[in-house]
Amino acid sequence: MRTKKQAAGERAPIDFRQAQEDLRVNLRQGMLDAATRLLTEEGPAALTVRRVAEAVNCSTTLLYSLFGGKDGLANELYLEGFARLKQEFAAASTQAMKNREGGEGLAPLLLHARIYHQYAKRNPSYYMVMFGDAIAGFVPPVESRKKAWESLAALIETFEEVMRQGALPPSNPTAAARLLWAAMHGAVSLELKGYYLKTERADELFNAAVNAVLRSLQMGPAEPGSAPPKR
Repeated sequence: MRTKKQAAGERAPIDFRQAQEDLRVNLRQGMLDAATRLLTEEGPAALTVRRVAEAVNCSTTLLYSLFGGKDGLANELYLEGFARLKQEFAAASTQAMKNREGGEGLAPLLLHARIYHQYAKRNPSYYMVMFGDAIAGFVPPVESRKKAWESLAALIETFEEVMRQGALPPSNPTAAARLLWAAMHGAVSLELKGYYLKTERADELFNAAVNAVLRSLQMGPAEPGSAPPKR
């Protein structure tokens, strides 16, 4: 039941600490958004403390107080890149289940590989922050690297399911995911750094690398004591 003061339009008391926290959160998110725009529109070279501060019309001191400097800002972008990749993996898996596009055999793994490749090509600057040397001197903290690996959990789960269905012989799904990721990352890194003048060459290399890993996993581990193939 409303009191007479409330009925008269009296405002609720202000929580100063909460207002300060809300302002801090909004400022922090605004800086991250500005950093993302600079990263995606102009590349990693534009990602300086001064440019980000200018983009939101604040002092560099405020940015340092919120992120602890450029490394803190870089770490947030690093985590954001992996969060976006994780989201795309999850969305693709959900859509595949709805439309029955995942298929049987190795099709679910090929779907994940395609999503990974497309993500890297659409977000080259983010990808270089996640896996490359886009921000000089930045080394992700151990905790951030652990969170980053969580984004590939969907790939591990897919390997588990494919092995359960018999499309691949039983093995360590985490090790298999690491192997496939290493192949994908190698091919993508060469592509993003401009080692291939034609797009179709990059696509061919990526697909060949993925198929080579999956074929080797289909063969399973070599039997102990077995002789190497003759040349």
